[in-house]
Amino acid sequence: MAASLALRRLTADDERWLYELERDPEVMRYTDRGPQTLAQIRAQMAELLAGYDDPDALKLWVVVHPQLGDIGTAAFYRGDSGLYEVGYKLARRHWGQGLGRAAMAALMRWVADHHPHAPLMAEAFEQNAASGRILERFGFRRVRRHFNASRQLWDLQYWRPPIDQLPLEGEQD
Repeated sequence: MAASLALRRLTADDERWLYELERDPEVMRYTDRGPQTLAQIRAQMAELLAGYDDPDALKLWVVVHPQLGDIGTAAFYRGDSGLYEVGYKLARRHWGQGLGRAAMAALMRWVADHHPHAPLMAEAFEQNAASGRILERFGFRRVRRHFNASRQLWDLQYWRPPIDQLPLEGEQD
């Protein structure tokens, strides 16, 4: 089983690290945007850092492995649907090691502690079957399939009842 991961707040010192993560076309391939430039990251940093103080704003955490250090990001925010959405991404060198599931477990522990009454949404492109399986492992069920014209991929939307209605027990094993 993968190590237990922690989440930490993004800091201004993480600007270069975040750029290194998000400039990789493979990492960004299954996200809602393409590879990012350093200028784009710089333009987003103030809003990202302020998000922790606003209940509905994007909260972007750095996912931390006890031996490997910073390996990716996890996000929680109120989406366009009005529901809270979750997501994560890992640096490519950490793929295929069970760390996506561990990152999701860390994020879901945070949700359980801070928003246990909130139903959740998540999206994964159909070609990213591993992410879909991870979501299902944490109680998400696919509710919609639609074509994402801007990314030219089929997008799958998932929904999960609040953690206080469907506890996390057993979903992390």
